[in-house]
Amino acid sequence: MRSALALRTSLVTAAVAGTLLAPAATSAFAAATAPQTAVSAVSAAGTASDDSRYEGKPVYIGEGLVAVLRNGAEGPEAWIRFVGTAWKPGDNYMVRVVEKLDRTHTSATVGSLQLKLTHSDQAVPLLTVTVNGTTASYPLPKGKAVPAEPTDPCVSEVKQVQVGGYRFADLTMSPQGPKAYVHSTDPQADPWSITLTRTSPTGTRAYYLHIANPSGAAPVMEWKTQGGDSPVYKSSFPALPKGCKAAYEVHDDATPKPAPATTPAATPKPVTPSNVSTQTKGQTTVVPQGAVAAGAEIPVATVADTDDTTTLAVGAGLLALFAALGTVALRRRSQG
Repeated sequence: MRSALALRTSLVTAAVAGTLLAPAATSAFAAATAPQTAVSAVSAAGTASDDSRYEGKPVYIGEGLVAVLRNGAEGPEAWIRFVGTAWKPGDNYMVRVVEKLDRTHTSATVGSLQLKLTHSDQAVPLLTVTVNGTTASYPLPKGKAVPAEPTDPCVSEVKQVQVGGYRFADLTMSPQGPKAYVHSTDPQADPWSITLTRTSPTGTRAYYLHIANPSGAAPVMEWKTQGGDSPVYKSSFPALPKGCKAAYEVHDDATPKPAPATTPAATPKPVTPSNVSTQTKGQTTVVPQGAVAAGAEIPVATVADTDDTTTLAVGAGLLALFAALGTVALRRRSQG
């Protein structure tokens, strides 16, 4: 009797416990199987998540990419994010950013997709996606139209090059010289940015970024994606628009300026009997007339103020020759 009573009591206890735990288990299972959404839940206090700045209207544009379309206080934006080919509306889209279009950067190429943000100054801009000659358009949410900013005809179009995983450089050319605005397409992951110019062509030590030949006719952007002995990548800047002139002296840093021309010194001609008078110009030499009398003094040649050792040597040679002639004349007279 006691055993049966104990068994009956255990069964009742288990049934009650199962009834109490069933709602909790069901809730836990539902939470584990619920799809993950991109937008964080609003807190109990009613504060929006930190992702609200980057939330928008996601549209799948192909090749595993979605364009998150926004048109708020920051103006029209199209954040291109990689989600994979299995993505469908309602799935998470707050993932890796590969490109961003806005009023200052209106076109880009991602894979085989050519992207362009058009009518960016109107209330409803469009994102166009062209692939294999076919173009699809995606309207952005309605926003506030703004007048288009006047463009400077002497500023080139933007040339964008990728200088890192999330980092791009917008290259432009103007009368003030080359300019590179280096920035990240994902401020969440990397908010760092820097601007390089002709007068400040070098970046920080953390990243190898440099404008080579900044004052030359063909400046070049140089960068490294890794440190050490990794290769240096290069990209030329756009050309200055036709009809525009640089507001500085254009000169290539790698080409030294030519030295001023100099006149080479004349090589002295050898002394010969026919040009003695020209080679000894500037000297005062007394040449004996006829025979030289014994004991006659031959005046020493007076040389003009000069350092020409050749002229001095020629004068000394002539004096020795005249002395020899005088000695010969004296001997003939004594023998006669």
